[in-house]
Amino acid sequence: MNPGAVIDQDPGEQEWAGLTRSARKRELFTEDLYFREAWADALSVFGDRTTAVMGELALLNFKCDGLIGRRIGATLDFLSANGFQVVGVAPMRHNRHSMRELWRYNWHVYTIDRLALTTVMHDATDTMLLILRDTRYDGVVPGSVRLADMKGSANPAGRDPNSLRSVLQPPNRVINFVHVADEPSDIVREVGIFLDRVERRELFAQIRDRFTTGADVEAAALRAKLEARYPENDFDIGKALLRVEQTESVSAADLAELRAAIDGGEPLSWDRLRAIFPPDSPVDRWDFVMIATETMVPERTGVVDLLPASSRAEWAGPA
Repeated sequence: MNPGAVIDQDPGEQEWAGLTRSARKRELFTEDLYFREAWADALSVFGDRTTAVMGELALLNFKCDGLIGRRIGATLDFLSANGFQVVGVAPMRHNRHSMRELWRYNWHVYTIDRLALTTVMHDATDTMLLILRDTRYDGVVPGSVRLADMKGSANPAGRDPNSLRSVLQPPNRVINFVHVADEPSDIVREVGIFLDRVERRELFAQIRDRFTTGADVEAAALRAKLEARYPENDFDIGKALLRVEQTESVSAADLAELRAAIDGGEPLSWDRLRAIFPPDSPVDRWDFVMIATETMVPERTGVVDLLPASSRAEWAGPA
C-alpha cells in the first residue's frame, strides 16, 4: 500500500486485532462514518504501518473546563513524567452534534437535564487535541489503553491517587477536564469526529513527521494562545455563589434554594436553573456550570455504558 493514495477499505482481521478487543465495537465501527473516513486518511499517510502506528499512540483532548480551569500545564507535566510524548497538536471545538457523536455509547446514562448542560459546557470555547506517543510502549498494550488506565475514574471514591484525575483535582464528577480515547480504534474514530478531511490529514502528517522529535513547541504555542483568549475560572462552589450574589441578579430566595440543593436538599431541574439563570444572565457561564453540576441529578440509575472501556488485562491476554 502506497501512502498518499486514496484508500477506501475496511481493516482486515489482523488490523482489527490491533485496533480493538471488542467484537461489538468492531461491528459498530465497520459501519461508522467517522471511523471509515479517518481510517482512509490514516492509511493515506501511514500506509501499511497504520495499525502499528496507532498501537503506539494515545489521544487526549482538553474539555473546555480543562482550559478554563487551567489544567493544561499540569496535564502536560503528568504525560511527560509517565512516558507520553506529544507528537500531534490541533485546535478543535465541539458543537452539540460532535459531542453527542463522540460519547454516543456513553451519554445515554445521562439525564435529559444533564444533556442540556453538556452543550453549555462543551461548545463554550476552542480547545486543544493532543496525539501522544507512548515512549514506554511494550508492543502488547497500546499507548491509548495505558493512558486510559491512568486517567482515573470520574468517581473520586474509585480513583487511584496517582491517576491523572487525582492530579488535576476536579471539583466533582461532572467537571473533569480531560477526555482520552480508550483504544486504537477510538483514536481513529475520534479524529474523524474532531477534524475535517484536510485537518485530519495535516494532523496525521504531523504525527508522521514528529514521531521521534515531538511537537512540544506546537503544544506550548497553542496553549498560550488559548489561555490568552479565555479567562480562568477557579471552579470553587463557594466563590461561585459569592460572585453570583455580587451580580445582584439572583434573588435571596433563589440563592437560598441553590444553597439548599448544594447541601443535599431537593435537586433542581434544568428548567428551574434556567429560570434562575436565563441565557442573558450576567452570571459567568462557568459559575453557572459549577452551580448546575452541584444541584442537578447527573445520571439515570441502573444504566451502564454500551461500549465499556477496554483494559490492560484484555490487551495483555490473547487477541
